[in-house]
Amino acid sequence: MACDPGDTTRLACLALSGGALLLGVSADFALLLLVQARRLTPRLPARAEWARGPFAAAAVQLALAATLLFALPTLFSAPQTEPAPARALLSGSLLYAVLGGCVVAASLIYARAPFAATFFGPCRSSRLAILKGLFFGFAALPPVALISQGVGIALDAFGLEQPPQEVFQWLGDGSVPCGMRVGLITAAVLIAPTVEEFVFRGILFRALLRHRRFAYAALLSGAYFALVHLHAPSFLPLLALSAAFSAGYAATGSILTPIVMHALFNAVSLLAYFAGSS
Repeated sequence: MACDPGDTTRLACLALSGGALLLGVSADFALLLLVQARRLTPRLPARAEWARGPFAAAAVQLALAATLLFALPTLFSAPQTEPAPARALLSGSLLYAVLGGCVVAASLIYARAPFAATFFGPCRSSRLAILKGLFFGFAALPPVALISQGVGIALDAFGLEQPPQEVFQWLGDGSVPCGMRVGLITAAVLIAPTVEEFVFRGILFRALLRHRRFAYAALLSGAYFALVHLHAPSFLPLLALSAAFSAGYAATGSILTPIVMHALFNAVSLLAYFAGSS
């Protein structure tokens, strides 16, 4: 059974995505005002703690191997006129989640590090980490949207194509059953943010932060994060987004913060896509 959003659904998605951007602008203004009034000092308290973190070269190698395992076959395969089957895309997301979980488990076992203390920090409030993830996530939306718009304008000026990411190609196909669409949306909003934040922020970013400054670690791990998505028009927006995720993680010390930020961004992106789908 095919599933095609109607005009009412599109209007609702437009209102929600537009409202999210307005909340993001409000969050950015609030941050600027607080900093200007010296009531808020930008701090990344977890950075010093992670300089003595458990993850080193072995964990980085595992994370790189897992992500490249999924990225390289797509990169070196022959160009396809049709996207991969939706079922294969969904099963690939589930396999990616299992592989990511194995990487995290193996890294913790090798480093002899406890799961909760490593990724959530000692005596940290999960509720506060989630609330800050929502606030920082909304604040990241407007600048990333501006970067994305700038990239789009530049590509149009040079007459270059801007193909959508594969998940959007399938969500735009009216023949895809509702159940499959729900699975793809769940993978994009819940599974991918959780797995990717543990691997890219929890392991790669923190391992780099042991020997590098925050900006270097955030930009290098962010560049890799953007590259493995294999979507050239999204490189700069994803790089900026990844840096924001790293800052959110270092600000709270809890992996819940970047997971919530990532999930929020993916959800708003889906809302914006459905608002503009025809």
